[in-house]
Amino acid sequence: MNFDLSDEQQMLQDSAQRFVQKNYTFEHRRSLAAHGDGFSRDMWRMFGEMGWLGVAVPEAFGGLGFTPVESALITEQLGRALVLEPYVMCGVFPAALVTHCASGAQRDNLLAEIISGEVVVAVAHSERDARGVVSHVTATASQMADGNWRLDGRKTLVVGAPVADRLIVVARVAGGARDDAGLALFVVDPRAHGVTLEPCRLLDGTPAADLVLVGVTLDASAVIGMPGDALQGLQAAVDESIVASCAELLGDIDDTIELTSEYLKTRKQFGVPIGSFQALQHRIADMAIEAMQARATLHRALRALAEDDATRSVQVSGCKAQTIRSSKFVTQQGIQLHGGYGITDEYKVGHHYRRTLISDVLFGNMEYHLKRYAQQIQADARALAA
Repeated sequence: MNFDLSDEQQMLQDSAQRFVQKNYTFEHRRSLAAHGDGFSRDMWRMFGEMGWLGVAVPEAFGGLGFTPVESALITEQLGRALVLEPYVMCGVFPAALVTHCASGAQRDNLLAEIISGEVVVAVAHSERDARGVVSHVTATASQMADGNWRLDGRKTLVVGAPVADRLIVVARVAGGARDDAGLALFVVDPRAHGVTLEPCRLLDGTPAADLVLVGVTLDASAVIGMPGDALQGLQAAVDESIVASCAELLGDIDDTIELTSEYLKTRKQFGVPIGSFQALQHRIADMAIEAMQARATLHRALRALAEDDATRSVQVSGCKAQTIRSSKFVTQQGIQLHGGYGITDEYKVGHHYRRTLISDVLFGNMEYHLKRYAQQIQADARALAA
């Protein structure tokens, strides 16, 4: 797979970079976090106007027809700017989910809403005991005698739910908590009877909520795709979202290194810039190495998405494990090299660390994905030795 950017990809990356530099300064972000709800609908509509919310959606479905590579180019720039609007969780994730699972007019209508930016869609998939296992769903959906559906259960960490106009809820229509079969997707109005949001502000300022469903009644048109067969499309959407999130972390990593390098050049001690001290030069070199490792594993994951083979999800797990590890190291070092006060609200580098911690818990943490990747490596080694 060729990772040299085409002219079109370079233009997309440059335009995203110019946009965040002009419209998403650190001061704007701090103001939005302090005085807003961590979300700007005007900004979200601008994402839609530029086509970013449908960048990887096929042209036949109303998108730009690009690939996850182009989505990664955008999310990397959003990561550098610490954009609060949850582009991955309310843009990439629902668009991929609808693309893979819906069909016909329902698919076209939902994607049109998502891509335009006029409607914000959040996905309620995560549950407390899932720990990254995509098939772990205990929220239930039962079909009643009149053909309508009843939803009951609890979802956790639904990013973007407090500002969402629609929710896509993953519920179980059959089987046990971690069975592959029996999953279904439902479009739910967050203001419907029986729906309760318990909103919170995440560590990085992103709006989120736990979702409680008690006797929520939906008609048959709320079902996305075929009830019971949602796992394959759900897994594909999760994989694409994880890779986009890892690209966002690369933006965090690169910006942290730039901020820290500039600080080392200007901060003086004993009459000289502290960047002239060899020990600190070694620290910044280690940060650069971690950035290179993270980018290499992102390329590997993007290739896995393109090839879509049997090991795709495991390769994505390896990408998340390495990227989280690298981002934690780089952002922690950035804070320390700023004299520790980099963790304060006034310094951007500390916010990159907070974003890393939030990314770690979405779709399963680093330990889960590292174990999953290691098990695949061991299985491959045993197969070769047999």
